[in-house]
Amino acid sequence: MKQFITLTVLGFLALNTGAFAEVGWGHDYNAALETAKKDKKLVMVDLYTDWCGWCKKLDKDTYSDKDVEAKLTKDFVAVKVNPEKSQRDAKLSQDFGTTGYPHIVFVDANGKKVSEIDGYLSASQFLEQLNKISEKATKK
Repeated sequence: MKQFITLTVLGFLALNTGAFAEVGWGHDYNAALETAKKDKKLVMVDLYTDWCGWCKKLDKDTYSDKDVEAKLTKDFVAVKVNPEKSQRDAKLSQDFGTTGYPHIVFVDANGKKVSEIDGYLSASQFLEQLNKISEKATKK
């Protein structure tokens, strides 16, 4: 019993110390740009719809991966935008040239597109792309 209590307490401590990263998704593109300026990060815009099966798979399998979560939290300001929810988000999607979902766009703090991913990627493929995008941005 004593061992069970000790393991339970250690588990809660690990959760509270940030051992497990969780992406703090925003839903306001302009606020994400402001945060990116302040934190000197890139913005990752996930353009999705509620009916998109691949978007749901991306959320479930890729974004929940601990390595993907850690990388997103460390190097990116993550924002989810549903173009079907507002005129502003529909315009943003149009400006990014979205033709299908999911469409993930990476921009600098000034809103300049630096890269994009069309469609679903597995966690390992997505992490590889995140690493390439962040490396490319730091070389500038």
